[in-house]
Amino acid sequence: MKTPARLRPFAFALGLATAGLLASCGGSTSAGGELGAGLPSSVTVNIPKADRFEPFLVEMAAGGTVTFTNNDTDAHTVVSMPTDPVDFLIVVPPGKSVKKTFTQPGIYGYYCNIHSDYDAVTGLIKAKKEADAYPISMYGVLLVAGDGLPVASGKARVVMPDADRFEPLTLAVKQGTEVSWSNLDSDAHTVQTDPGQKVQFKFVVPAGKTTSYTFSQPGIYAYFCDAHAKWNADIQRVEARTGSSEFPAAMEGVVFVLP
Repeated sequence: MKTPARLRPFAFALGLATAGLLASCGGSTSAGGELGAGLPSSVTVNIPKADRFEPFLVEMAAGGTVTFTNNDTDAHTVVSMPTDPVDFLIVVPPGKSVKKTFTQPGIYGYYCNIHSDYDAVTGLIKAKKEADAYPISMYGVLLVAGDGLPVASGKARVVMPDADRFEPLTLAVKQGTEVSWSNLDSDAHTVQTDPGQKVQFKFVVPAGKTTSYTFSQPGIYAYFCDAHAKWNADIQRVEARTGSSEFPAAMEGVVFVLP
């Protein structure tokens, strides 16, 4: 692939914008309107004795609360990305927990700015070399579902530009939506679900071609390109392959499918 001259930071924001254009006419109780029905109103994100968030992907109803629990021996932060619906910066001391309530529906990408950096050119989070899981970035994604959340219905599109990444990185769609992946790059990419996903698929998308898949079951579907990233079984995360254009950021994406 060629190195792009200049790209806008839209990894998360474009997912919501696209969803809005395409859309038609383990916790406790649910909230947040029709889109939040059945989703928890509280979730916990743990920071183990390592530089990462577990689980990496979570969803809950609008008005719900996230508890960030730091089991590590050093402090971590939870910082919103510039494209998030709401700005926040939380410091979680070692051995402590901090709660935050999210009332605004949307897709939130967040990261620890002690161990990762936000790349304003690509909109990706990239691990600092001193992070113990390098090259895996210390970031997470939270979907807050509720009335007003832009959700694609019918069809949605993800592109692989002239680089080793998916745009948008995150996408929210209604059950039954057909998602297509268009490869605008000069080399082939794959779209492969993470191990352990309830639905497994792998597509090879040659340069200049498009593939698609219809998501018939609600859930969180994480995927990656195994030509430019690989599964780390010990950490249960995707990590970038050396030589990929966005290294140390992995070529990965996620589709949130709502009923």
